Amino acid sequence: MSNSKLNHDATASSKGTIYQFCVAVQKCYEMTAGQKVLIESQGDVTISGSQQVETKYYSDPLTDGHINFWKTLHNWMQDDFDPTRYTSLILYTTQRLGERSTISKWNESTPQKRLDILQAIYQQAEKREVERQEKALLTKPKTPDVLLLQRFILGAERRSKLIQVIEKFVIEACSPELPELHSTIKQQYIKGILEGKKDDFLDALIGFITQPQATKAQGWEITYDDFDKKVGDLTTLYCRETREFPRKYFNSIKLPDSRQVEEHHSYIFVRKIQDIEHYIVIAEAVRDYLGAVRTIHEELRNYEVPPSRTDSYIAELVEIFIKRHRIASRRCTDIITDSQNFFDEITTEEPREFEGFKRPPTGFRNGLLHTQLDDINKKLQWKLEK
Repeated sequence: MSNSKLNHDATASSKGTIYQFCVAVQKCYEMTAGQKVLIESQGDVTISGSQQVETKYYSDPLTDGHINFWKTLHNWMQDDFDPTRYTSLILYTTQRLGERSTISKWNESTPQKRLDILQAIYQQAEKREVERQEKALLTKPKTPDVLLLQRFILGAERRSKLIQVIEKFVIEACSPELPELHSTIKQQYIKGILEGKKDDFLDALIGFITQPQATKAQGWEITYDDFDKKVGDLTTLYCRETREFPRKYFNSIKLPDSRQVEEHHSYIFVRKIQDIEHYIVIAEAVRDYLGAVRTIHEELRNYEVPPSRTDSYIAELVEIFIKRHRIASRRCTDIITDSQNFFDEITTEEPREFEGFKRPPTGFRNGLLHTQLDDINKKLQWKLEK
């Protein structure tokens, strides 16, 4: 089977593209061992040896003359598309079927009846075109794109292939729109994951299928084994019983931009770093501070971590910091240099475990320290005392 891209494949809006990827995730869950999902290969989404799916994210009704219906048929009538390789050919569209459209009876019709429907629609289109051309006075009107597609599809030389296609062609109209499709995938497939983490789980899956390991110029594919492994890895990361500390805000070593750093120059924890003239670490400290605050307020609550657990971890950090500060102060000979060394030693130590999780990122521990140094009532400082 040729993998060359067919005409009229998905070039819709960003919503249409996202919709296509969500459908691809859904189809990945429907795979069985040995199968693969292909994207933008022989169409929008394909389950090898099973389904070929064209996705359409539109709001207007799907009528007899709608371009989406005829483009879909046209895709499957190309010379390099072999309909015998699939058990079903699906038009998966958010559109509802037009109330007076003859294709509203498509799915329950026999192959011969489907052919009759196409023929009748085509004949009416040709009749309207003749009348339109006859009424034209000066210039010959351009032939409508839909009629050009119909002429190609219903050409006598392609009749045998057309019959093969329409035997397997199914219209899944009124398919769920993006929010509903998201909910359907989460409820039907994403099990054993904290409700607050299901969006992150699905986003990670969408990211996975858009960056496959074996991307080819003409498309890409996701194997059953690769998808199964990815789901397993994400389940370990996001499940209720996970011991992996949430690293959403610590996966990158990228420093905040100058605007973010400038916004924090008045913070007490930044001024205390300035007191020891350790300017080079300020951007890093701001990054860790923001990461820790966001992790506490946005991430840990999704794992049902009680505030008391964070409070205990912070209390231990502060107690250790105070003792280490006393020791370093007794050894101090040069306040600025030794204070900078103290900062670097403390912030590079391996963090202690956080109850219920494996060791948190170093940035999280450091960020928590900065939140405590930002508390004027605690009177903590990096600057040593002789």
